[in-house]
Amino acid sequence: MIPLSRVTAMMIVVGLQMSSCVSSKKYNELLGTSERSERRYESLLEEHGKLQQHHEAMKLDKLTLEQANSEVLARKQRELAEKELALADQEKALEDLRALQQAQRDAMAALRQEVCSALKCFSPDELQVDVREGKLYVSMSDKLLFPSGSDALNERGAMAIEMLSAVLSNSDLEIVVEGHTDNVPIHSERNRDNWDLSVHRATTVTRHMMDNGIQPERIIAGGRGEHRPVADNSVADGRKLNRRTEIVLAPKLDRLWKLTEDNSNGRTASR
Repeated sequence: MIPLSRVTAMMIVVGLQMSSCVSSKKYNELLGTSERSERRYESLLEEHGKLQQHHEAMKLDKLTLEQANSEVLARKQRELAEKELALADQEKALEDLRALQQAQRDAMAALRQEVCSALKCFSPDELQVDVREGKLYVSMSDKLLFPSGSDALNERGAMAIEMLSAVLSNSDLEIVVEGHTDNVPIHSERNRDNWDLSVHRATTVTRHMMDNGIQPERIIAGGRGEHRPVADNSVADGRKLNRRTEIVLAPKLDRLWKLTEDNSNGRTASR
């Protein structure tokens, strides 16, 4: 197909030739102009083709970006929904933990009141009840429980253990019985040193609690000897305070540990 510019030029040239009125010089100038116009036309046509290709490529890029952005947005929305669900689960777990901890504190406060009421017939130098670090401590002096240097319960001490056991039989608390002594050395046929004395006193109290309805699987018995003093062993009053048996009551932590473990597993699964 002959370009339009060339056809036009040929028509002009043919017309001029037929008229025989145009000089050779004019003819050549017109022919050159025609050729330049043709080259310009072809150049513009080529540029137009390139622009069309570029335009089509940009449209394709735009479509690709829109699709990619749509996928990214959808993924972000899914991730956000998952995070919100995980956050709600964590908040529920934390609320459950707080509720359980508060229930345990309330139960411990009620138990303290019950123990104090049950043992109110004993004087403060014989027995003290205190809550420390979420545990209830019932500290009984050796004056209340045992004759000097002995691990055999006296009558008043046995009565105190029986009254405490009656209260504790209505709970599921873990019970730790700890024997403590002062730092004055002791040596006898039964008790070689203060370690022996503290352990034997703890097991004596433990057995008497078991005889009064406390399940053995709830109790741990141990002796600390002279190594956990609460007062100065260099003075008589301090040594008197250090000679004691502590019954430590702690709530069972299985439900608390389960909630904590479930919460931890939930966080791991959400990652």
